[in-house]
Amino acid sequence: MFNPSTMAQQVSSLKQLESLLLLLFLLWFANSCCNQAQAFAVLPENVFGGGAGLLVNDIVVGDVALPVTRVENDCFETFLQESRSASNTYASAYRACQMLGSRKRMEYVSAEWSTREDMMEQVTALCKNLCDCAQIVADLEFFQCSAQHSYKGVNTMQQVYLNSTAATVELEHKYEEAEKEILLCIISAEQEYVDLSSKAFLKLSKCLKAT
Repeated sequence: MFNPSTMAQQVSSLKQLESLLLLLFLLWFANSCCNQAQAFAVLPENVFGGGAGLLVNDIVVGDVALPVTRVENDCFETFLQESRSASNTYASAYRACQMLGSRKRMEYVSAEWSTREDMMEQVTALCKNLCDCAQIVADLEFFQCSAQHSYKGVNTMQQVYLNSTAATVELEHKYEEAEKEILLCIISAEQEYVDLSSKAFLKLSKCLKAT
């Protein structure tokens, strides 16, 4: 049997439920709008070009994205530029040290070149004379020729030996000096590179702490 009172109670309960759902929806919407408004209020300060300290990028560490501001980004850009400059300076200085060593060696060789030419002329003449003796058919003339030029050659070979020994000692000493000079040059270049790199890093650290 239809009961108006029961029907009215059901309608009233439905309306109360609808009102409750509507209220919950309005509260959620208001809260969402508020959060979104706050997000938009912060957003202009978190985009590149909006002012100092603005976000331009993220550094991902594990599953966490760490924001990087424009100022921080500028700090790293400056650091990278100064690091590249330090590396280029070191590379140029290192090549200059190697070229210095090559130039020194050429100078030492040039200084001994006249001695080398004299020795080559003496040895070449001795060898030619002995070779000419070897072409003689007659035994007596062959031995006479060989004895004569060998006797003269003793003095030549002694001079070649003494001059070669002296030149060897001189060049070894000069080469050692050249190697020492090259090493000191490279150490100086390395020191400059370390100093420039350290200054760049300290500047980066100071720049990041100021952000």
